[in-house]
Amino acid sequence: MSNKSFSIHKILVPIDFSETSLLAIEHAGFIAQLFKAELVLLHVMEKHWENFNIVAPNIIIEKPSGIVDAVEKRLEDISFDVQSKYGVKSECITTDGTIFSEIVSITKEYSIDLIIMGTHGVSGFVELFLGSNTYKVTTLSHCPVLSVQVHAKKLGFENIILPIDNSAHSRQKVHHAVVLANHFGSTIHIVGLIDSSLETLQHQLESKVKQVENFLNQSKIANTTKIISGNNQAKLTLEYATEVNADLIMIMGDQEENLMGRLMGAYAQQIVNHSKIPTLTIPPEFGHLATDSMTNPY
Repeated sequence: MSNKSFSIHKILVPIDFSETSLLAIEHAGFIAQLFKAELVLLHVMEKHWENFNIVAPNIIIEKPSGIVDAVEKRLEDISFDVQSKYGVKSECITTDGTIFSEIVSITKEYSIDLIIMGTHGVSGFVELFLGSNTYKVTTLSHCPVLSVQVHAKKLGFENIILPIDNSAHSRQKVHHAVVLANHFGSTIHIVGLIDSSLETLQHQLESKVKQVENFLNQSKIANTTKIISGNNQAKLTLEYATEVNADLIMIMGDQEENLMGRLMGAYAQQIVNHSKIPTLTIPPEFGHLATDSMTNPY
């Protein structure tokens, strides 16, 4: 498991003024209040007028300053509301460019510890080939990303789903789970995931799950354990989350590999895009000390 410490001092909230992004602000304010953290509210204006200038170079459209002023005023209003409701400070930023790349850039510039953003979920062609801005951010971000859909109106996390598999970095998220559980008084539901075609490796998975269980017990975190076998592990995870009335699923980022050598992007993407409860995506750590091995379990 990861030895990297996890703390929350600055939370970035990308805002497009949609219902889901406004809901993300509520989650951010609640978490910031609990962790005594500060918020950074970000709106990215995509350069649609620049694209138009390329298509029709004889018609030049300047960036409408009135729109920028309106956006900045709206952000300031939101900042005031958040401070009044949750007692947390926030900084407002308006920029332009590609949404996901600007979010990642601001994350580095402002030393962000957690991104909280709304996702509308995608399906079909978009899910397979393009993905949402939220999913792109979870893939590129160096800090955890909490994604919320419009259904996720409950604040706080009483029941956390912690999926564990035989992939290289699966247990690196355990420390993050402990930090959250301590702050929210959560029960962590460990779910061991094994592909039905790899059930010969179930003993190895059970050993890893047992180590996680022991670590949570030592940390005095309430927990449960279940092993699930099947072909679609994302679907199994979401079904189990419903079964235990979970309000958070914690997964590793897109770079994670399984024993077959395939990237687990499909699993992470399905969870982020289809979970009706918040999903926290943790970027994997690389290097010798960061590897999730049986010889370095904690």
